[in-house]
This record gives sequence, structure tokens and C-alpha cells, in this order.
Amino acid sequence: MVKTKRFLTLFVSMFVILLLAACQDSSTTTSKEESNNNSETPGGKKSISIGITVAPGSFNPIDRNDFATLNITNLLFNPLMDLDEDFNYVPMLADSVETSDNQTFTAKLNPNVKWTDGKPVTAEDVLFTLEMISHPKVTSLFASNFAILEGFGKTGKLESGTFADLSGVKATDEHTIVFKTKNPIDIMAFHEKVSFNLKAMPKHILKDIDPETLHQNEFMQKPSITYGAFKFVSYQKNQFVELEANKDYYKGAPKLNNLYFKIMPAANLVAQFQSGEIDMNYPEIGSIAVQDYDKVKSMDNLVTKEGLPLNDKFIGFNNEKIKDKRVRQAIAYGINRQQLVDNLLKGSGQVVNVPYATVHPFYNDAVEGKFPYDPKKAKDLLAEAGWDNSKTLKFVVPTGDATMEQAANIIVANLNEVGIKAEIQKLDTASAVQSLRSGDNDMFIWNNRFKLDPDVTQLFGTGASINFTRFSNADIDKALANGLKATAENERKQYYHEFQEIFAEELPQLGLYLDKRLRAVNKRVLIGEPKDMGMLINVHEWDIK
Repeated sequence: MVKTKRFLTLFVSMFVILLLAACQDSSTTTSKEESNNNSETPGGKKSISIGITVAPGSFNPIDRNDFATLNITNLLFNPLMDLDEDFNYVPMLADSVETSDNQTFTAKLNPNVKWTDGKPVTAEDVLFTLEMISHPKVTSLFASNFAILEGFGKTGKLESGTFADLSGVKATDEHTIVFKTKNPIDIMAFHEKVSFNLKAMPKHILKDIDPETLHQNEFMQKPSITYGAFKFVSYQKNQFVELEANKDYYKGAPKLNNLYFKIMPAANLVAQFQSGEIDMNYPEIGSIAVQDYDKVKSMDNLVTKEGLPLNDKFIGFNNEKIKDKRVRQAIAYGINRQQLVDNLLKGSGQVVNVPYATVHPFYNDAVEGKFPYDPKKAKDLLAEAGWDNSKTLKFVVPTGDATMEQAANIIVANLNEVGIKAEIQKLDTASAVQSLRSGDNDMFIWNNRFKLDPDVTQLFGTGASINFTRFSNADIDKALANGLKATAENERKQYYHEFQEIFAEELPQLGLYLDKRLRAVNKRVLIGEPKDMGMLINVHEWDIK
């Protein structure tokens, strides 16, 4: 009897232990599932997490050192117009931008736009923003875009007088701004330079700040007042940016409660796709490494799509240090660019020679096929130029794009074979931009984002603000100036074809390849997906299951 009681007691004890263990396992499993399913937060709130590999340097709407800053600030402070994936400029802060003579452009602001503190966004805010951009003591990488306006200097800065005296921009009422360009231009050029790059900053918040220290103000790191679909919550450097819905958004309250940009090395994108910690990547600032394409495509929880070959990787030369074009041409012959496409990109790309995608309406087919891989030709040109093969070139490579970093290693090996020594200096994006600005490099690898308008004066015009190649050529200046002044498509095409032919001979920079970026999104996302352009235009409509 005693033995029976002891047995029953032991049995009950073991049963209780097993039951508790089962409950604990169930709790652990549930906890893991909840942590992996980031689409809902406690309280039933909806959120989406986007994987990016480039950390924003700031949230300054009039300056940027990186494309993460550009894209996130465009979400917080919508530009007048934005370019969608069908190559159309669509209304954002402005309901419309129209012209009857291609020289006077009238922008009608959406009258329902409000700052998140409840005050209306008006023409006065937009003019204040433009005044800061054009102020000689304000740091703004966008400034040269506005050089097309009457009264603005060639770098987009005021050279004399006051902003109020300018004839190039005036507000005619609370929601109407009239711009006047120095010469008639294609409306596509106006959109590219002004409509896309002009946002609004809150004058009532920033008007008393010293313009010279504006870029250092706390607002540029923690923008407390915005008007986009989502508003700023917090930024944990190199970890994530947290945004929350702006319920008073002028296009309609977002369906999501929160939006997260999760910052990570490119290699981590795969693991976080698999675990469900991220819902999608942002192709421009969250590029999936090519060697991971097959693995990502095989994941059952994702929908994947390959993008168009729109954005080109290139080597920029510091033309003040590599002055002889024969050396630049030798570098072009010495790099096996087709092998980069075939092996590194696994065929998901195209070799390119000029700063235009092959699908661009102004692309010149005549420049295709120049500078095929020819090590002997490279060596002959170096000998002809009297190249000092004891010299080592400083090659700046920004971190964050694993495929581009691998390309840089292959390029260095290719160049070594023809007698050119190059040493890679890896820098985070902000430091790399500073190197480009200061000229502390011999060459660098970089990415051109697709632009619909073909004008590239700000990149290659003599003295232009982001002419990081420090290139100057009178014939190119002339072709670009003529192309910008022309308004008929055929006439413009003639000038930009001429520019490309000169460019492909002088080689201020060498195109490497156009890559077809992989886009991946979790199947639980009903509306919202990665895009090469205009990805966040409809972010207020994004939704999850």
C-alpha cells in the first residue's frame, strides 16, 4: 500500500513537471514566433520593417551625404513632385507644376498640407527653404540644381543682393509659387532640378537659427516637425530608424502604425528575411548581394522580382591627380568589366560606358563597346603616357554594398596585372563623401541613381558643386549648356549624344556596370513593395495581412 502511494505521488510529480515543461516550451515557441513576426506590435498595431545597408548621416532635407538621408527625408518632407517607376513625375507637396512658355513655372501647393504641430505648410515655408539652400554660408549639396533660376549663381548660391530681391522665385499667394528660369528649359529638366529637390522646412521653427550653423542644429538629427506620411520617432545609430504614422497626412492617414528602417550589413539581409525580422529591402540603400540572390529567391515567405538595369556603378577619377586621359583610358582597357557582369553579377547586369542607363531615352548607342578588356593596349597607353609604376593610387570604396566592395577588389587585381598599383581605402558613406569633397583620393567607386532628365552639369560642369571628379572641359560645358537650353526633344538628344561621345573619349569617370537589383518582400505585405524608383510615393496605402 505504501509502495502504491509512493508510486502515485511520484507519478503525479512527474506529470506536473512534464506539464510545466510543455507549457514553458509552448511559451518559448510562442515568444519566438512573436519576435519573428514583426508585422504587428503589442496592442494590434501594424508595422513594416525595411532592411537597409546604408545608415543615414542626418535627416537634413536640404543636404545629404548618402542616399539613405535623401530617401528618408523625402518621406518626412515630401518634395514638390516625385518620380515614379513609370518615369512620370507625380504630385506630392505640389498639386501641379505647369508652364506655358518653358521659362515661367507655376507650382500650386496642396492646400491641405499641415505640419505635425497643426500649422499649415505654405509657400512661405518653401521660399524659406530655398533661401537657406541659396545662402552662401549654408551647406547644401542640392544647391547647384537651382542654378537654372534667375538671380542664382552657377553653384545655386546667391552671389549678390538678398533673396527677397530675386526675380527667379516669388509667392503670389499662400499656396502658389512662380519660378522663372534664366532660359527656356524642358519641363522635365525643371522637375528633375527643382520639383524633386525642393521640399519645405518649417520657417516658424528654424527662422531664428544662424544659417551658418543650420546643418548642425538638433532638428537635422531629430526633425520634430514634418508633414510626410510618417513622422520621426527615434534613430538608434547604425541600428534602426523608427517612424510613426502621421494621422493628418494630406493624402490620407496611413494604414500602418509604424515604419522601421533596420540598418545592417548586406550579409545580414538574408538571415533577417528568413526570420521575418524584415519585410522587404530598399534596393537603392539595401542592395542584396548577388551571391545571395538564389537563396533569397528560394524562400517560401518571400515574393522576389529583379529590377531594371537603371543605376550604374562607376569609377570616378580625380582629374586633378590623374590628368592624362591616356592613363584613364589605360585603366578602362585594364579592367575586365564584362567579367564583372558575367561572374560577379552572374549575368544580372550590363557593361556601360557613360552616365546613362541603356534604357534612358537619351542614351547614345554609338558609345557601346568602347574600351573592351585589352591588357596589352592598357600597357601600351601607360608606356606612352610615361606612367610611374611605383606610384600607388588611393582608391576610396564606400562600405554598405557588398557586391560593389567585391568589384573593387577585382578591379585592384586587374590593374595590378597591367602595372598600376591601387590601394583600397574603405570608408563609411559619410566619410567617403567627405573624401570626395576634399579631393583626398585618386579614384573612387560610386553609384549613380537614375535620373530621367539627361542634364549632368552638376556632375561634370566646370566648377559644379558635386563635380567630385574635378573635371573641366570646354566642349563638354558647351554641349551640356546647349542641351539644357533646348526644349525640343530631338534637339536636346543631339546635344546629349554629342556630350556622350566626348565623355567616352575623355573619360572623367569610367562606367563599370548597370546592375539589376533583386527586390524581395514578405508575402504578409498586402500593399507595398521594393521599387527602383518612387518606392515610398504610396507609403500611406501600405498594409499587411
